[in-house]
Amino acid sequence: MGRTMSVEISIETARRYILGRQGLWPGRRWRGLAGTEQAMRAVEHLQLDPLVAVARAHDLILQSRVIDYYSDDWATLAYEQRKFFDWGGWLAVRPMDELPYWRVLMRREIDQPNWVAFRQEHAAAIAEMREVLRERGEVANRDLEMGARTRVDHYRGRKDSALALHYLWRIGDVMVSRRERFERGATRSWRPDG
Repeated sequence: MGRTMSVEISIETARRYILGRQGLWPGRRWRGLAGTEQAMRAVEHLQLDPLVAVARAHDLILQSRVIDYYSDDWATLAYEQRKFFDWGGWLAVRPMDELPYWRVLMRREIDQPNWVAFRQEHAAAIAEMREVLRERGEVANRDLEMGARTRVDHYRGRKDSALALHYLWRIGDVMVSRRERFERGATRSWRPDG
C-alpha cells in the first residue's frame, strides 16, 4: 500500500478556499451574463426563493458574486438559454448537463409513499394534464379556468391541475419553461422532441 500524505493548512487558508470556491473571495470575480453562468455553476445548487425582503435571495447571492448582475439574469440562463433547470422540494437551479443524473432522483419520487397516494388520489387530473401537454406542448396552471377544475385545498395550488402539474414536474416528466412574477409560467415536456 502507498503512503498517505497529510498536509496541514491554516484555518485562514481553509476559509479562503471555501469562500473562493463559492466565488466570495477575494471579491466578485465574474461579470455580466457569462459571469452569472460561471457563478451559478460554482454555487452548484442555487436555491430559488419567491419571497422578497430587499430582493429575492437568489438574486442577492448572484449579485454578491457577479459584477453587472441584473435581477433575473439567472432566469435568462435557465428559461431562455436552457442552460439550467429548476427542480426539487427546496427549489434549486442546476446545470442542464446534470439533468441525466438528476432524472434518476426524479424517477425515484414515483415510488415514494406520499407520491403513490397522491397519484392515486389525483389520477384523473394527472392523465388530463398529460393530454393537455400533448395537445398544447406548453401549459400554465393559470391557463386553466377554475370553473372547469376541481377545487383543492393545498399549499401547491387551489386547482387539481396545479397539483397534477406539480406532480409531473417532481417526477421529471415536465420542466418549467418560464416564470411569470416568479410563478411557474408554463410547463412543457422535458423531452427535446416534445
